[in-house]
Amino acid sequence: MYMITFSGLTKTFKSTAAVNDFTLEIKDGEIMGLLGPNGAGKTTLILTMATVYQPTRGSVIVDGYDVTTRPTEIRSLIGIAFQDPRFDRLLSVLDVLEWHAKITGVPSGERVQRLESVMRRLGLWEVRRQRTWSLSGGMKKKVEDAKIFIQCPRIAVFDEPTAFLDVPSRLLVWDMIKELQEEGRTVILATNMMDEAERLSERVAIMNLGGLVALGSPSDLKQKVKGSEVLEIKPTDPGHVDLERLKRIHGVSKGVISNDILKLFLSRGRERIPRVIDELRQQGVEIESLFLKEATLEDVFLKYTGSNLS
Repeated sequence: MYMITFSGLTKTFKSTAAVNDFTLEIKDGEIMGLLGPNGAGKTTLILTMATVYQPTRGSVIVDGYDVTTRPTEIRSLIGIAFQDPRFDRLLSVLDVLEWHAKITGVPSGERVQRLESVMRRLGLWEVRRQRTWSLSGGMKKKVEDAKIFIQCPRIAVFDEPTAFLDVPSRLLVWDMIKELQEEGRTVILATNMMDEAERLSERVAIMNLGGLVALGSPSDLKQKVKGSEVLEIKPTDPGHVDLERLKRIHGVSKGVISNDILKLFLSRGRERIPRVIDELRQQGVEIESLFLKEATLEDVFLKYTGSNLS
């Protein structure tokens, strides 16, 4: 059963399409990773699903409800932890979370216990009376995440849930997100952290320029990189590299230069290395270092979008 269905969704602002002909079905109870460079349309997609924006064309169905005709029912199903914490910074941690629990309908009989449980797990209990403006970036992020863990919505959306967090806190938040899924919640995880997407997501949707460019499990997406190998080369002068000539080498499917590193997507990489080195020398390009590896999820992202996550 699908909890969320985007069908040909297009959302334009004036003449610019932030989301363009986007189609995706998200299963009930799955964690869907959502990746895309800045400006790819992730935030617009999420806010249209949450009924903040109206579709220009196409449709979004959430648990059987259409966003254009049943917004009230949809809003009751969704909780969003934003990338930048959104709450009144003059309020205390406890005030923020109590208010969120009340407006999202957490039963009064469960509210006190749920608030204390989540705050203790996230290390917020000792600072519960502290004004949120005085918290560190990591603690503010924990407050933003705590809103969703206390709400326990049918659909939990996390935008960069572990930004600014230390390693133990990241691992804890990951565990708590998995627990939401185990309780039957559907999770959308918008993240720029590849290890986070790979660890938590059952499937990953990659967006670019408002559209869906790749979809699958992390392992399936890595296998779709032709040859599943990446040759990383640090040339002395990246500006003199002729990618078109390199791509004509048999077995090389794509070439990208990112952060002064040349990446060649290829098959049977060990056999291709001498030919690649020879071609670069003919171009007058010297090599500082060279490394052959299996494709990672970050390589998949780079291949489909032509850019790093940033």
